[in-house]
Amino acid sequence: MDGHPKILITGATSGLGRELARQLADQGNHILATGRRQSRLETLSEHDLIEGQVLDLNDQTAIEAFCKSIDEIDGIILNAGITFADDFIKGDLETDLALIQTNIVANLQLIRALMPILKANQGRILLIASLGGLVPVPYQSVYAGTKAFLVNFGLSLREELAGTGVSVSIFAPGGIKTEMTDIPAMSHLEKNMAPVKDVAMAAIKAYEKTPSLSVPGFQNKIIAFAGKFLSRAFIAKQAAKIYNNKK
Repeated sequence: MDGHPKILITGATSGLGRELARQLADQGNHILATGRRQSRLETLSEHDLIEGQVLDLNDQTAIEAFCKSIDEIDGIILNAGITFADDFIKGDLETDLALIQTNIVANLQLIRALMPILKANQGRILLIASLGGLVPVPYQSVYAGTKAFLVNFGLSLREELAGTGVSVSIFAPGGIKTEMTDIPAMSHLEKNMAPVKDVAMAAIKAYEKTPSLSVPGFQNKIIAFAGKFLSRAFIAKQAAKIYNNKK
């Protein structure tokens, strides 16, 4: 190490994760970028400060081996996530379990395994949750459930680790223009999605400033604020109308 922080980013082969890796590396940070697509990791690794490593978050054995290979890390940005955008009854248990594994279980496994290193380095943990973890999101019901877990888990863990030198922050963006949202079921929501570059800048600010919970974007802040006062049933009904493209 040459004094520059080393940051692990999951889900770095596309979307927000890729943009985070690039921006943080441009700022002089060493990045350990992980994902499933080797070719995209190789492209990222063309940057002198980015090291790409294949990691399938659906494989708990692979995660265990990966964590054992880590001997130095200053922070982790747990960005990887998947969704299913359609009626719940049109999905299946296999898809549900994949969502839970990627969005919840993998994050827990990584945090547990890397905690000794993070404590030794007084490191940072940034959990990429979602506005959907703060309010109900019909037609992404399992996804919203996983992100709600991350919000409550992260805020709880933050208090448990107070005084240890390890900071935990939750970043909860709204819709982002990425591959994950480039699907027919979400096409009519595109105009409300934020550019990935802007969201990455906000996430990096959250990583550096370590607030307990950060929601980027004025409209998203309003929705999150309203969620504190309006009934969840009312919010769910309004969200369902938007997803159905109704007025």
